[in-house]
Amino acid sequence: MQKINGVLRDDQWEKLEPLLVGRPGDSGMCGRDNRLFMEAVLWVALKAGSWSSLAPEFGRWRTSYMRFRRWTKADVWRRVAESLADQHELQAMLQAIIVLGDEHTRLNTERSIRRDNVKIYGRALASASGSNAKPARGDDLSSSWVWLVSNDVQTN
Repeated sequence: MQKINGVLRDDQWEKLEPLLVGRPGDSGMCGRDNRLFMEAVLWVALKAGSWSSLAPEFGRWRTSYMRFRRWTKADVWRRVAESLADQHELQAMLQAIIVLGDEHTRLNTERSIRRDNVKIYGRALASASGSNAKPARGDDLSSSWVWLVSNDVQTN
């Protein structure tokens, strides 16, 4: 294990480690280094850093980010927090991670809704024009949407 001068103390890690998924001996894949991953997540959550600016000592940022997303989706952070309800320092750290996960989930949901709306609008434009033409690109749809909305406002 590579030692990072991180947030977690050894006594905190001893309480946290048995609750985390991806340990050696667990079924399925195991994480290469759960403590290093936790330190990376805490670095982003507590220092308001971005995943892409994660220090190289933590490993590849995309790998950490994707694992963080999977754990967020599986609600691992909340389950671990519930198991450590009497550990106030760890609770504060885990709450910061939960907030970060909720924010990422919200942003990803909004992005997905926008993408779906652009597709729906593109199909509606193609249907309205009566053509079998290939659907417009996203940037074309955005400008069409702006034109449609601005014309609607001007007529009212």
